[in-house]
Formats: sequence, structure tokens, C-alpha cells
Amino acid sequence: MSNSISMLMLDLPTVLFLYSTSLIAGTCAVLNAWRHQRNETGLGRIALALAVLAVGGVLAGLSELELLPWPFLWRYVHFVLGVGGYAALWSGLAELSSPRWRAWRLRVALVPLLWLLVGMFTGFIAHNEQRAAVFHFNAFSFLLAAAFCMWHDRRAEPLASRLLLSLTLLVSALLYGSECYWIVSSAWSRQLLSWAFFAQIICNFTLVLLVLTILSERSAVRLRQASERDELTGVGNRRYLFARLPAQAEAGNAIIMADVDHFKRVNDCFGHLGGDRVLAVAAQALQATLREQDLIARFGGEEFVIFLAQVSQAEARSLAERLRLQLAAQEIDLAGEKCKVTVSIGLVWLDGPGRSWDEWLNLADAACYQAKQQGRNRVCEHALPEDGERA
Repeated sequence: MSNSISMLMLDLPTVLFLYSTSLIAGTCAVLNAWRHQRNETGLGRIALALAVLAVGGVLAGLSELELLPWPFLWRYVHFVLGVGGYAALWSGLAELSSPRWRAWRLRVALVPLLWLLVGMFTGFIAHNEQRAAVFHFNAFSFLLAAAFCMWHDRRAEPLASRLLLSLTLLVSALLYGSECYWIVSSAWSRQLLSWAFFAQIICNFTLVLLVLTILSERSAVRLRQASERDELTGVGNRRYLFARLPAQAEAGNAIIMADVDHFKRVNDCFGHLGGDRVLAVAAQALQATLREQDLIARFGGEEFVIFLAQVSQAEARSLAERLRLQLAAQEIDLAGEKCKVTVSIGLVWLDGPGRSWDEWLNLADAACYQAKQQGRNRVCEHALPEDGERA
């Protein structure tokens, strides 16, 4: 039994060395990711934070082994590196989560400076237990804040790895919080701290792995979005539309086919750049009028398809008319000339199942053609036949 217990004993300086090794490995992995994805904000500070914490851990380990000259000076150095490293880690993780946290960066950067000033005036840095308690409390606070940021932004960017990273940060924070409690209550031991730092090593590797996973998931989402977006107008394309339409064409929805009037004339007078400008403005004006649950996609050329979800026939007519008026109110500057652009709209309200989406789209297209024939800049609704006629 005594042999088994001795095998479970961990040497604190060795664990601190392995702890620093995990941070160095994490630094290399994040730096490599940053080299390939410079557009990802926060990665540089995460790498810097891990590197700073690694250096601080090495110095703490050497100090523990009494291998450094001027121990008083090095206590201050590795303490500042420790508290500053976790401040930088929060800053990087928060910005990786969302740019909204960038405004807090300067305030957070003052925290290590404040700890240093307090340490210089009170002298707590010279006392091992007090210094360790402050370091652990600082790490607990910043890791808990980082976990909150990751969790808070989950709806804006629903990635599976985001929740896992939030949980990992929470576990790491609780470990530091427990260590802080043990130190303050004098219930700590070298073995207890050794096992806690060993658990932190696992958290460090998991943290870096999940950061890289977030980058991978984010790249996949951007690639999918790029394949489903019309580059010119910014709205969806055909793939986007058909990927988001309900599996079955059920009653209580509507389809709108909107076609920009006299688009060929615009191209002839103002060139393709002028035509592109008209399409972009038209798409923005149409999209601004829609509800959150509706879909809009460029269907080809100057045609846009709009899917109105869960709408009555009267509501569909009213919304189609608002779309027409919204675009008619736009004034577009083309080569110094103010131009008015109108749209012809075909509307079909889904009265029941039985038709495919292609069939409903053809009916909306036929109604749009009818609006063109009747003089443009109007809404025409496809009149569905009675059940007896349809049969």
C-alpha cells in the first residue's frame, strides 16, 4: 500500500516544469494557427499570454528549487508575469469570442499594474503564501470572466466547441479558486498544489485544443456562408434559399418573385457597374422591409425570390405592396444622375400542400410576368383555381 501511495506522490517543482511545458506547447500551436489566420483577432494575445505564463512558471519552478540569484527580485518578476499573463489570456479569449469585448482591453491591462503597486506598498509579494493567494485569485477571476464571455456569445455564434471551451475555462477557474481557498485557510500542502497544477496541465491542453477547434468550425461556417451568398448583393443565392425552405410546401406561407423593371435599359445607359449598383440597392431595400423569419435570395439576373413564413393572405398582400413602395422610394446615384428604380412583384399564397416548391415558384414567376405585362411597378397575385377547377 505504501508503494502505491508513493507512486501517486507528485513533486511540485517537476509539476511546475510540466505546467510550463504545456503552456509552451500551447503557445506554439496558437502561433501556428495565427500564422495561417491573421484575420482572427485575439489569437496573438492568447499566444503571448501562454508564453508569458510559461516563462513565469519556469521562473517560479526555479525559485522553488532556490536556483535563482536575488530571489527577492525574481519573486516580483514571476508574480507580474503570472497576473499579467492571465489578464492577457482573458483579453485574447474574449476578443476571439466577440469584438464587443475589445473596449475592456485597456481596463484589464491596468490590473497587473495595480497588483504590483499594492505589492510594493504592502510587501505581500515577499511572502510566499500571500503572493500565491493573490496569483490564484487573479487567475480564478480572469478565467471565470473568459468562461462568461464564451458562454455569453453562444447565441450570436452557436458553435459546439464554444460551450466546451466555456466549461473548460470554468473548471480551470474553479481549480484556481480552490487553491486560493486552501492557501488562505492554511489547508494547503505541496501535494495538494501539485495535483491541482497537474489538473491545470490537462486544462491547458484542452483549452488550446478547443481554441483551434473554434477556428476550424468558424472557417467551415464562413465557407458554407460564402457558398450560399450572392457576392454582388449580399443576400442569399439559390442554394441558400432551397437549403432553408421547409421540407414540404405547407399552407400559410407565401412566395414573392420580384423583378427589377427596365434593368436592361439601366445596363445599356450606365454599364454593368451601374446595373450592379441598382441590384445591390434593390436587395438592401427589399431585405430591410422583411421580417426576421422571412428569406430573400437572388434567383438570377435581376430577379429576387422572397419566402414569407407563417403569413395570412392579407398580410402577404400588404407586405408585397410595402416592398414595392420601399424600392420605388429609393433614389440611386448613377454617374451623377438620380435614378428611380421600380420592381414588378408576383405573389402566390400557399393554400395547401400538394405542390412542390418548383411549382409554387413557377406560379409566382407567372404572376410577376403578369405584373410586367400590366405596366410594371405593381403587385399581381396568382389566382389559385377552385378545387373543382384544379382537379
